[in-house]
Amino acid sequence: MIRRFSPLHASFFALLFSIFLPTNLSAEACGTFIGSWDKPIKLSTDWQFRKGDNLDWRDEVVEETFWLKRSVPDYGISKTENLTGYHWYRCTFVLPENLPEPVEPVAIKFGRIRDIDEFYLNGTLVDQTGTVIPKLEVDFQKVRIYSLPSHLLKAGVNTIALRIYAATNLNGLKEAPVIYHEKELRNSVFTAEIFPMVCGYVFIFMGIYFLVGSIVRGRTGENFFFALFSIFIGFYVLIRTQHRNIMFESFTNSYVVELLLLICLPSFFLNFLHQYLKVKRNLVLLGYEVYLAVLFVVTLFFRTPKSWILVIALFNYALPVAVGLASYLFIRYGKEMIIKLRFILIGLACLLPTILIDSLSALEIITSPSTIYLGFLLFLVMISVQLSNDMVLGLRNFIEQEKELIQMERVKTGFLLNLSTEFKSGMEKINLAIEKISNPSKAAPAKKTKSKKNTSNVSVMSTDDIVKQAEDHISYMGYMVEEALLLKQLEEKTYQITLSQFGVYKLISDCVSSIENHLGQRRKNVTIDVRPKDLEVNLSSDLLFVMVRNLVENAYIYTDIKTEIGIEFYLQNGIYHLIVADEGLGMSQIEMETIFQKFVRGYKESKSEIPGAGIGLTLVQATAEFLGGSVQLKSAEGMGAKFIIKFPEKGLKK
Repeated sequence: MIRRFSPLHASFFALLFSIFLPTNLSAEACGTFIGSWDKPIKLSTDWQFRKGDNLDWRDEVVEETFWLKRSVPDYGISKTENLTGYHWYRCTFVLPENLPEPVEPVAIKFGRIRDIDEFYLNGTLVDQTGTVIPKLEVDFQKVRIYSLPSHLLKAGVNTIALRIYAATNLNGLKEAPVIYHEKELRNSVFTAEIFPMVCGYVFIFMGIYFLVGSIVRGRTGENFFFALFSIFIGFYVLIRTQHRNIMFESFTNSYVVELLLLICLPSFFLNFLHQYLKVKRNLVLLGYEVYLAVLFVVTLFFRTPKSWILVIALFNYALPVAVGLASYLFIRYGKEMIIKLRFILIGLACLLPTILIDSLSALEIITSPSTIYLGFLLFLVMISVQLSNDMVLGLRNFIEQEKELIQMERVKTGFLLNLSTEFKSGMEKINLAIEKISNPSKAAPAKKTKSKKNTSNVSVMSTDDIVKQAEDHISYMGYMVEEALLLKQLEEKTYQITLSQFGVYKLISDCVSSIENHLGQRRKNVTIDVRPKDLEVNLSSDLLFVMVRNLVENAYIYTDIKTEIGIEFYLQNGIYHLIVADEGLGMSQIEMETIFQKFVRGYKESKSEIPGAGIGLTLVQATAEFLGGSVQLKSAEGMGAKFIIKFPEKGLKK
């Protein structure tokens, strides 16, 4: 029975074993004298070997005529004879008469043996791995560590015999057997596989992380396939350690699962690449996946070592197809997506050599310790770094979009509130005018208007003034509706322009007068400079009026009543120039970056006091661009603001 130790004990003894057990032991010949169990004994020469099977060969004394002398390790394929089936190894060692019984159990470590074996000490069966009858059960991955029971050891010559059954033409001992304390021998195996086991669990948890991420984000693309790739690699690495004996009772089932996991890996990786690069799957990939699917199904029914070697060979023969498909993607999209592919390329450079070494070792072409988990570790780390960055950036963008949507909802609510306020104010003016006309002898109640710009009482205003204000409010509400429709048409490119001949100075003067009537302001420091003053143009009067009205109205709203405002219009080198400037408080850089966005309004202590819907400058910019021109804003805090619109004389969009 194999004794089990706690992780703490295992780690402690592993440390002791790594310190006190040298890795390069001196080789001893069979027949060596063992005077103490305090140091390991490596038996590497003068082993007796014979092909065939006879249970009498387990005895302490046999006829040695037909036995060959060999040194171990001697694993491989014989070039002179077929060694499939049974063959035997024998060796002896000598114990002194006065050797005390070992305090701790002693064992011999044979390493991995291909495929089934029985261990005898002095003619007695001690332990075995696998069975030949009634059912062939092989295990060529288990590290053989067999106890040397004290009651079977004796003073003088002790004989160990190993009966091996090879299901393929691969045979022999992979390493020289070592005799030492059983605890240290088992801990040496555990120590050698700590790093692969840790890597296996890291791969699995990494895959679960990305799998959960893909589900939470509602995506089944690159994160999903990378998660499957990582999880399958994790289980593949764990199965190739002594964890196999914990996870499976049967080696046959465990090895079939190992092959199935291996077959799935190329397909997951190629699908990950296609999803990551947003590339459509081609016929070559589909054909390769069909090939792997057939190999996957066939492997489910393969239960012998020879059939497993065939599966590995077929897998390796088709592996260049996967390499070719991946290389095509890197060559085709590498230059334009080098930022997205650089980590994957580094990971592949680390992974491919380990895959080659592991494949050759699996086919028994070379003898090398498994290194594939190192390649996978570097490979997955590189990809996970890139995908983690993508996930973090995606989450950050999602949060930013949520913030923008919330802000947009607030802006839209403000927009509707502004519209409601404007319509309410207009209706109040209309009702007041109707009441004044209906009852001319009845004085209107004294009531201050809501505008801070006009603090006079309505009761002292004449009927004509009230009617004029009502008409201005009606016109202003009409402007708001018309401008909203105009902006929609300009954005959807469905606006049909109508050209007419008109005087620019009169259009600007009428626009300023309408704004002053609406706002209740009469400014004396507004200058209109049209050069020449009688300039007439063949343009859309509606579009020019929209630009002038919104720019001038903003200048009125955001400046003090004493602030100077200048309006210029002239033609120079075939380009019309419309300039509206004020000497107000100006704008900060932050305001200037967003001022042309829809529903964004300039700063003022109370924005609820500002008339309008928040689309004026957006409409100005859209109109200028429709006319083939542009809008330029020059401003700084405390330095006023200057809007410059330029559009060609003959550059209108039809």
